[in-house]
Parts: sequence; C-alpha cells; structure tokens
Amino acid sequence: MYFKNKKGQLEISITMMVLVVFIVLMLLSLILYFRFTYTEIEETREDILDQKYSSLLSTIIGLPEFRCSKNNADEECLDASKLHEFDKLLSDKHLDNYYRNLFGNVNGIWVEIIDSGLANNTKKDYSDAPMSQIYGEKKSKGLIYSAPVSVYYPDYKRYKIGVLKIQGEL
Repeated sequence: MYFKNKKGQLEISITMMVLVVFIVLMLLSLILYFRFTYTEIEETREDILDQKYSSLLSTIIGLPEFRCSKNNADEECLDASKLHEFDKLLSDKHLDNYYRNLFGNVNGIWVEIIDSGLANNTKKDYSDAPMSQIYGEKKSKGLIYSAPVSVYYPDYKRYKIGVLKIQGEL
C-alpha cells in the first residue's frame, strides 16, 4: 500500500512538470506571436502614414492658393508671394477650420528654399527667406515628409528650388 502511494505521487509530479513545461512553452509562443503582430502593425501604420502624407504633399502642391499662374494658366510651381501671404487667409475662422480639416493632424507645413539668394534685390522681405511657414509650427518631434518643388518669385521673375515639408505627429 505504501508503494502505491509513492507511485501516485510520482505520477502527479510528472503530470505537474509536463503542465508547467506546456504552460511555459505556450507563454513563450504567445509572446513571440504578439511581438511579430506588433511589428506588423507598426509597419502597416508607417505605410498608412506614408500614403497619407504623400497624398497631402500632392494636395498642397495642387492647391490654387499656392500655385503659380501666368496668363490664367497654372504652372507646376509654388508662388512665393502666395506662400508668404497665406497666414492672412488663416485669420478668417471659416477658412482656418477648412484648412485645419484639409491638413489634418500635422505639426507644421513649410517650404525650405535651397538657394535663397536673389541678386541683392530687396523689393519684398520674403525674397531671401530660407523658409516659408505655411501652417502650424515646426516642432522638435515628429516624422518629416518632403517633396521637391519649384518656387517662383514674381517680383524677380525667377525660380528657386525648394523642398515642401510636412511634419506629422508621432
């Protein structure tokens, strides 16, 4: 009788060890599964943000508020005088709401001019500005999406190369 009792305890101990090993393996597999799932979700999020901000860059470049026009024909460039005067449009509450909805949750939108010098002429104070802030403010944190643009200075009848940048929220 004493022998059977030890045999039963041994069987229970073996069963418990098998259960512990099974639970540990199950936990490890769940941790790996959720880690891979989290990585996949982050990659999907980055792809969605890339698509969102790329389409927003295209939208901004195509807005008539910023586009160059000569003889009532639009050109593939941004007008520096329109960029400089855009903040006056935002003073109207209805237009500010419209642009807030259009731009979404971006920290800032701006155009950086790569070559800012313009033949020492000073007709307008925006002519040699290295950056034109369009919307919001450039912050220290956030992903920056950019696209090259041509910027036209109508007072000088000259084009400059610039970079349209959008800083999205993290």
